[in-house]
Amino acid sequence: MKNFALCFVLLVLTVPAFLSCSKKSGLDITSQTSFDMKVTFAPTEVKSTDGKVNLMYSLESANFDKEGYKLKDFQVLNSANGTMLCSLSDTNKYLVILKPYTGVVPPSLFYYPLSNAHSTYCFLVGLNLLPAQVPQKINHRLVLIKGSVEKNIEVEAAVSKVEPLVFSAPLKGDRFISANATILQNNHHPKLSVLCKGITTIPERYCIDWNKIDASGNNFSGDQNICENWYVYGQNVYAVATGEVVSITDGMPDQSPVGTKSNDLTMFNGTGNSVTLAVAGGYFTYGHMIKNSIMVKTGQVVSKGQLIGKVGNSGNSDAPHLHIGFHTDFPYYISEGLPYYIDSIEKIGGVENNSIKWLSVPEQHTNEMVENYGIYNLK
Repeated sequence: MKNFALCFVLLVLTVPAFLSCSKKSGLDITSQTSFDMKVTFAPTEVKSTDGKVNLMYSLESANFDKEGYKLKDFQVLNSANGTMLCSLSDTNKYLVILKPYTGVVPPSLFYYPLSNAHSTYCFLVGLNLLPAQVPQKINHRLVLIKGSVEKNIEVEAAVSKVEPLVFSAPLKGDRFISANATILQNNHHPKLSVLCKGITTIPERYCIDWNKIDASGNNFSGDQNICENWYVYGQNVYAVATGEVVSITDGMPDQSPVGTKSNDLTMFNGTGNSVTLAVAGGYFTYGHMIKNSIMVKTGQVVSKGQLIGKVGNSGNSDAPHLHIGFHTDFPYYISEGLPYYIDSIEKIGGVENNSIKWLSVPEQHTNEMVENYGIYNLK
């Protein structure tokens, strides 16, 4: 498909250098020896517009490498019948494994958010199932091996049926395309972990990158290096619910030409010109807006549907788009990412194998989450 360039943000979080730190002066975060496994974010049914149910959640185990054990398998099973839902063979499709950081973190940085510098093995599960396939409980089996000794560690988790909160769309208009939302495959958002105060979180789980295309599937016209040539650039951004503005970042220029990035980006300014809105149930963060386009002020209470800014390309952004996420806490990088539904949305197509598939008849969806590379009319 001509000029179909889906370029979306990858928030690159900077980890401080630890090479000058000795174990005597710092905290060895690989020192745990217990092999217990625990669920750190519980599986919750999340319906998306593709008719599937998404279960994106996480578990962790201590660093078994220190005791000489190696990972043989990680299995996710339906507790009721033992059906295998995914295993180590599904890595990067339904399962992502983050290994412990092997360096030494100085005590002074214990409260400092560190990207991918955790002490545990983190297992990120992202199942995409038909409704009839969703189990009531899921069993997780960690299979370790040391020489001829095999060790199995199991933990069970109930699947929550608590409905995600419902909000309105952050954009209005036709042919908006979503990315990095509901599955692990081709999705960088849920693969980012952050350590803060000894706790590992996945802040960008269920975050969405929104872009816009024309009727031919192109997301820009003319020179793709010019921000203004992207259809999403300058689109109005709206409050998805009534809430209070708790944080604003402004004054950062667009990354220009598109695809280039300044060398001053960190965890703290990666969202560029941004707004964080405290709403019932959590916090919404909107990122990468145009400099001086933000229409609200810190402490202001805004209404659902109120204009808050315009889509840009500021911060750690590969191309113009709107990054939006719903979080348990503020700032977002010390939180867990939460799922949420959009109250009313019209699906008109999707992307399959890098090709646009338009629906012959638009589908009306209510109270569902968008899918990866779904195409929608928003209102």
